[in-house]
Amino acid sequence: MSATQQALTPEIEARLNGTPLVIMLDVDGTLAPIVSRPEDAAVAPATRAVLERLVAMPDVHVILVSGRAASDAHGIVGVKGVWTVGNHGFEVVSPDGELETDPDLADQSAAIAQAARELEPIVAAVTGAKLENKRWTLSVHYRLAARDAVPPLRSEVERVALGLRLRMTDGKEIVEVRPVAHIDKGTAVVMMGERLHAFENGASIVFAGDDRTDEDAFRSLRARSPRAVTIRIDESGEDKTAAEIRLRDPAAVHELLEWLAARRA
Repeated sequence: MSATQQALTPEIEARLNGTPLVIMLDVDGTLAPIVSRPEDAAVAPATRAVLERLVAMPDVHVILVSGRAASDAHGIVGVKGVWTVGNHGFEVVSPDGELETDPDLADQSAAIAQAARELEPIVAAVTGAKLENKRWTLSVHYRLAARDAVPPLRSEVERVALGLRLRMTDGKEIVEVRPVAHIDKGTAVVMMGERLHAFENGASIVFAGDDRTDEDAFRSLRARSPRAVTIRIDESGEDKTAAEIRLRDPAAVHELLEWLAARRA
């Protein structure tokens, strides 16, 4: 019996049998393996195929929930008919391509643009580091940077963020600069769950993610509904998590998706 099958206890299975079924998935580290360069991320064809099958099923909604820009996350997965929550919740793209953002974000877009201008030479000076401008948020990737270069780089990012009244958050080998608005993956998954009726009697909702930023989603979903199924993708098995289930890697996520599809066929 695989680890995925072991995780799907009868109680968990019962919580995933509802209608509608809302499936929320992080992209990097969950659907696509972590890679050294973000632009090299890819979803396996078999995983793309099972997502397409799920999207086509009645009363099944698939939502990508990513720290990437929505267009970037959607492009990596390459499946039509999904919802895409990008920038940790700062933007939502519907299955028909309609973009939604919080009206209050417009007031902070200038600060994000200024932060990008200030950080560009700072990040460029650190070999292996990369600045990703996602319009509503910024990401500084340092997976390929020397370890002793990371603390001073983080300090500089924090200095710029605070100077512009923005906030800095940490992820896997990454720091983010964001508006101060209280928007994160936790607020995003609850909002989308309510929108798609996932908290009504008889409905099911599941979220899988691998990063620190996904912990907001785990906590918020479980607080909103004890029926919500939360899954941490964690190869080491050592990270503390608010999720109730652990799976090892994107291959295990694929197996979970196949199981969900088979139950709905």
